[in-house]
Amino acid sequence: MSDPGLLSGVTVLDHSTVGPAARATAALRDLGATVMKIAAPASAARIDPPFYAYGAHREMKRVRLDLKSAEGVSRFLSLVAESDAVVEAFRPGVADRLGVGYEACRAANPRVVYCAISGYGSSGPYARWAGHDINYLAVGGFLATQGTRADGGPAFPGATIADAMGGGLQAALAIAAALVRRNATNDGSYLDVSTTDGVLHMMSLFIDEHLATGSQVVPGSALLTGKYACYDLYEARDGGWLAVGAIEGAFFKNLCKALDLESFADAQYDDERQDDIRAAFRAEFAKRDRDEWVVLLAGADTCVAPVLSIADVARNEHHVARGSFVEVERADGVRVRQVGPVLAGSARPDGPHRVGPEEVPS
Repeated sequence: MSDPGLLSGVTVLDHSTVGPAARATAALRDLGATVMKIAAPASAARIDPPFYAYGAHREMKRVRLDLKSAEGVSRFLSLVAESDAVVEAFRPGVADRLGVGYEACRAANPRVVYCAISGYGSSGPYARWAGHDINYLAVGGFLATQGTRADGGPAFPGATIADAMGGGLQAALAIAAALVRRNATNDGSYLDVSTTDGVLHMMSLFIDEHLATGSQVVPGSALLTGKYACYDLYEARDGGWLAVGAIEGAFFKNLCKALDLESFADAQYDDERQDDIRAAFRAEFAKRDRDEWVVLLAGADTCVAPVLSIADVARNEHHVARGSFVEVERADGVRVRQVGPVLAGSARPDGPHRVGPEEVPS
């Protein structure tokens, strides 16, 4: 049976094409909201993401409006009057200049939840800086705590962590909370979502440690940045890698026993013995292939998991068993697989999902 999702009945207008805002509305869509993309006329110069990105506009709608014209602005505000939320990612001040900012939207619909997503927020010295994911990770302290490259610089993150978590899911959570409050007060909200603030929230364990103790958290200085052998990555015989996260003593002892290295079981956090433990772990993990170790260790309370490539992830038995991938049908009838509505409470339609998006007359 089809599940409409927790946000069924909510309508969201979305000005974005890429970045944190597109992540936010993709999450809201998966949770059951109706998302209407507000796009520029087809003739306008714009950057569109690849057809497969952001779920390929799965189950979304789109209307093309010229927001530089009075007619386009009027049509947009008429949509606001019938909607629950507006999401935009313009540089601060741009929406107001176009006549589609918060005050204009609130005049059209006092109950609207207006979410402005930017890199650094609408206030502060950096508010007008341009940026992308790597910039927000840099300013939020994330890059300085990761591993290092051969030249000593911070390791490249390899995923749009700030866009997805710092901005996208922060915005989706804030919008959902604002809708709950609106049900009680009948008041709309203005949400100033700073993607960098979201990175600070993610990094609060290390930042708060520094503020409380004065310590400097850098690669290799703390448990979560690789100081101890019990929380590290190890290469297997076949070149595959294993992630070890045996933080608790019981799990570490299980791992030592499984590797026949019980002499280290009581030295988990002994700073003087970390090099010896690592060397012993590396030697043992090099004796078997990655997947052999997974069979032996993953289910034995050792906190060991395989490092999967993207191709591995796409066929992984756990993800497949949880229905993490869905089949979608493009406008040309071609069906492909993609990551489905994996967030808790997401909509689960019967049959293949529609990707497109569905065009709505302007």
